[in-house]
Amino acid sequence: MVMWSGDETMAPRQSVSEPEAELDLALAAELQAALLPGPAPCDCPHQEIAALNRMCGNVGGDFYDFTRINEDQIALVIGDVVGHGVRASLVMAKIMGWLRSDPVACSRPRQMISALNRMLLDLGDRIGTIVPCSMFHCVVDAPSGTSFFVTAGHPSPLLCDRNKCATLPLGPRNMLLGVEEFDPKEGCHTFGPGERMILYTDGICDAFDPEGEQFGNARLSEVVHQSLDSPPRECARSIFQAVEDFRRDARQTDDETIVVVDRV
Repeated sequence: MVMWSGDETMAPRQSVSEPEAELDLALAAELQAALLPGPAPCDCPHQEIAALNRMCGNVGGDFYDFTRINEDQIALVIGDVVGHGVRASLVMAKIMGWLRSDPVACSRPRQMISALNRMLLDLGDRIGTIVPCSMFHCVVDAPSGTSFFVTAGHPSPLLCDRNKCATLPLGPRNMLLGVEEFDPKEGCHTFGPGERMILYTDGICDAFDPEGEQFGNARLSEVVHQSLDSPPRECARSIFQAVEDFRRDARQTDDETIVVVDRV
């Protein structure tokens, strides 16, 4: 529905043919792919990073980003707009643009999450519905390995060393963004050489096989453990392949994203 400025006359509704709709979706998918970062930054001292993403449709609500704040600090973000399809992709695009508008602000996870939550609440007020989104936002200081992070309704990362993988205890978990005002709680962790962090969206563990069984956290941890000696990109590919093999002929029902970060 289009409203002309200064008038209450609505523009006539235009019918869209099926080929036009398909072209629009294809273009939307290309634009969304362009919003996501290309190859992970390879010039970050002490860090090796890889990421993979696959939407369950032409477009979706998963996103990730790497923001170089200064010579020593990098911000890592992974998020999931609740739902998928065109609506989720539009919200995802707005969030990505917002995050990139002020890289310096990304150095303060607590303040950044609080401001983003207010933006989504305002958006929800204007469209008359809540716009929920989960997010993990982490700032890593490369020389020291010290990181500060906020988890807002997002799956907790896996933290691995050469011997085991475990859910990273990230202090207090915060609620989803876009639901109501809250005061985000920030956590801290110092990464040591040889540690690996796995960030993922819930589409990974929520994948179903034809019998209706979930892939689950235990299978994810097993695949990650089997890939500890592989480079980050190979680890991410192994996870995607394991989910695809588990799903067999069942269709993908949610967007899936993996980010692997090694401390070297």
